[in-house]
Amino acid sequence: MNKDSLAPHSAGPAAESPSLADLLTPRPGQAKPLQQPPVQGQADATERPALRAVPPSLGPVPSAGAQAPEAMASVPLLLVQAPQPQGALALVWMQRLLAGAQPHLAQSLYTVAEQVQQLQPQAVLVQFDSANVEAATALVAQLQQAFPHIPRLAIGHAQDAQCLLAALRAGVQDFLDLDAPMDAAQRVIGQLLARPAAVDQRHADAAPITALLSARAGLGCSLLASHLAWQLQERLAPARAARGAAAQAPDDAQTLHSVLLDMGASGGDCAIYLNTPGEFSLADALRQQRRLDKRMAASALSRHPSGLRLLTMPRHSAAPQPGEIDALLQRLAQYFDHLVLDLGADTPLPVMAEVLPQADQIWLVCDQSVASVVWSAELLQQLQAIGIAQERIALIVNRHDSRLELAAAHIAAQLQLPLLAPIPERRRPLMQEVNRGQLLQWQRNSEPYVKAVCQLAQLLLNQHHPQQAAGPRASAGPLQHLLQRLRGH
Repeated sequence: MNKDSLAPHSAGPAAESPSLADLLTPRPGQAKPLQQPPVQGQADATERPALRAVPPSLGPVPSAGAQAPEAMASVPLLLVQAPQPQGALALVWMQRLLAGAQPHLAQSLYTVAEQVQQLQPQAVLVQFDSANVEAATALVAQLQQAFPHIPRLAIGHAQDAQCLLAALRAGVQDFLDLDAPMDAAQRVIGQLLARPAAVDQRHADAAPITALLSARAGLGCSLLASHLAWQLQERLAPARAARGAAAQAPDDAQTLHSVLLDMGASGGDCAIYLNTPGEFSLADALRQQRRLDKRMAASALSRHPSGLRLLTMPRHSAAPQPGEIDALLQRLAQYFDHLVLDLGADTPLPVMAEVLPQADQIWLVCDQSVASVVWSAELLQQLQAIGIAQERIALIVNRHDSRLELAAAHIAAQLQLPLLAPIPERRRPLMQEVNRGQLLQWQRNSEPYVKAVCQLAQLLLNQHHPQQAAGPRASAGPLQHLLQRLRGH
């Protein structure tokens, strides 16, 4: 079987075309290739912990034989291996194909999207084998939705008709046969490495994502997320207050600033707090996201009087397919100015593994109880297991009472997290407003809870929306520096 590229290409490289060895060897003054992932057994302070429960179909496969030397060159290709022994065979085949160089290796199925976003490889090579054909197909579909600018290639045995057809139907640009001569595969890889790196223009202007989560229910995470999203909407649309809510222009309903996604398995609290019920749910958005353009997002999503849009996961809904949540976030990030995610305490771990790598901020909500601290520590271990570095997470101590001995700084030290902010204990006025079907008015600057949430909103405005960041920045200076330090990891 001729294993030429599925996409049109020349029968052979032109005489003046650089060889594969030239492409793999950096020239003097040329930028060095991307660093390869740390070899197993080497200590690396920045290495993300391995996934505890990796699906067996796409788990990381150690290389066969001796470990690669530190000086081995790496190329901007990401390899997703099948289980052993086929996974080890694919790695050896790739090293021969690359003249001894080393591709980047996927750490786990759950971290592929994050690695692609960080590395921006020239291509992602997914190994199709009878043991992982379903998982590989789902991964290719996810990559096609989230990173359409990055080529997706399949590697495997062409004589396995099931894998070959599955890879072609999944939308790969090429199928590299492990049993065929390497000439055609080298030509395909050489063309990929020779062309300029693809740039995803969507991420350049995509809306930032702020995710809030907690280890237990009842810690006020959803109420905090509702207030934060509402304040962002009011601050991102200052002209609305000047015009008045009643005097709304016809096209003003199409102006999208903030959206709040209630993603908990038993969602609905945010809709109750905002008194904004709606028929179009998060599950509907996932099913219809191919039709979900900006006009549909403006008209179908539940709309708070402030203009804040809301998507809530209905109760007892089916678990989303791999890649669906990530693709929806990518789409909404093109329509809105800011996304706020309420992950609560019961969001399934696979969903968090898919959305948290895309978040610009990850804020863990805890309170001053010992039980909350213990459960938060366990949640941090679970997040580390799915590849979320603890350095990316900041702590919010909700319902903080300075009279209690368990101070916010002590909780942050126990959890080994930077303290972003303490939110004062104000359950009574909060419940009074919620029982009236509204939130604490953000203009009430004398209210301690409002003041604390305003500081969080100002922090996000200064970082992501400086043109709308009204008021002095000095008041949010310490939080601003902390957020910049977190985003640096």
